[in-house]
Amino acid sequence: MSDVAALAPPGWVDRARLRLHGALTRIDLKTRLSLSIGLLLGIVLLLAVYAVLGNSRRSVQGEIDAVMRLASSLLDEHAIPVEATDADLLPVLLGVFEHTRHLCVEKVGELPAARGCPAAVDDSVPDWFVAHVTTAPRELRRNVTGRDGRIAAVVIRSDPADEILEAWNEARPLLLLIVAIGFLTNAIVVFSVWRAFRPIDLIRDALARIGRGELHPGMPTATTPELRTIIDSVVELGESLEHARSDNQRLLRHSLEVQERERRSIARELHDDLGQSLAAMDAEAAVLQQKAGTAVPELTHRASAIRSGIASLYDGLHGLLARLRPAGLEEFGLGPALENLVMDWAARCPQIRFEQHIALDRVPGGPLVQVYLFRIAQEALTNATRHARARRISLMLEAGSDGAIELRIVDDGCGLPGTAGTTRSASERVGLGLLGMAERAETLGATLTLGANPGGGTCILLRLPASRDA
Repeated sequence: MSDVAALAPPGWVDRARLRLHGALTRIDLKTRLSLSIGLLLGIVLLLAVYAVLGNSRRSVQGEIDAVMRLASSLLDEHAIPVEATDADLLPVLLGVFEHTRHLCVEKVGELPAARGCPAAVDDSVPDWFVAHVTTAPRELRRNVTGRDGRIAAVVIRSDPADEILEAWNEARPLLLLIVAIGFLTNAIVVFSVWRAFRPIDLIRDALARIGRGELHPGMPTATTPELRTIIDSVVELGESLEHARSDNQRLLRHSLEVQERERRSIARELHDDLGQSLAAMDAEAAVLQQKAGTAVPELTHRASAIRSGIASLYDGLHGLLARLRPAGLEEFGLGPALENLVMDWAARCPQIRFEQHIALDRVPGGPLVQVYLFRIAQEALTNATRHARARRISLMLEAGSDGAIELRIVDDGCGLPGTAGTTRSASERVGLGLLGMAERAETLGATLTLGANPGGGTCILLRLPASRDA
């Protein structure tokens, strides 16, 4: 082994060990236990089979030894000259030994034995059994002298065929019983192991559901104190995660509420302060432009340029205020606000075809529900127009058959990386915009999923259950 390891490429042993370790780690514990117990039981059964075969071999050998000793004694007793012809002596010997079990007799060079010597083993005995219990051939040679002085060579051979058949008939029920007991015991052991590990599989599935957000999965009944400890720990884990989620949602809700208040405050200050300042600057420039008239053309031109710059600032301020405080959302509801949002994007991106299907003016819930849904739609349209390279974008707001509110934004663009043919939670995607959408959906108790549009592009779907309220 050391020579092989020395001739192998560097690191070969370590790689083989790692592969073996990896293969073992992919086998679960219940399978390992079943295989280990099955292997141990197989070894015990092999030892039992070996014991039965050894007993059969000793039985055959003992019987053959006994009959061969008997034959040797008879030959030694009659191996002297007798008052009989050779033809008379041979039938006498054949008559004695041919009727003796496990022996066959023949006279060398003359008459053949009355049957095959030794006889063939019965076909019902398996070859492996014959090979295991058959001993080395035994034979006795004696010269019997007749009255005429002629010597007859007689060969007595061991013939274990009958004894082997008898040994097989005795061993077969034991071997069948051993095999039956082995299979039955192994089946009981495997069933017991898998049944004992069934609660562990259920606990593993419960942990997987907890990881997916189902904090109170069904738990199996504890059958041992160890399982009771594990189950109690999993239940406590779910309760702790539920408290943590509740606290996180409360903090997130508070953070988003503060964010919306700050946006409204900033929008109000911009509208009141910056808007008034721009209006005053525009009025002064208009007065300057009027007084200069045609007398000072250069001054008139500069006053006009100032007014154009102020108009551009007005447009930028209008767009900023629309993003900070959606126009008409509080006054008219979510439906008209989304219509204005789509029309605003259509005016800014004439190369894109915008479609809308808004079946609701307002959705159930407080003002924050309207604001959060608007923010999600706003971010989704921003991503589609800026990053998707889409030619068509559609927005739909409607109530599902179960009363849930569905907000769907679909584009035919290049799609998000990793969404081809899949549907994933928005929280699994990387990006501050998508993360903000997921946070608002979580605060509402809604589900937000990203999927591939069958025609190409991306589909963003938000479902707000009818029973939830913000």
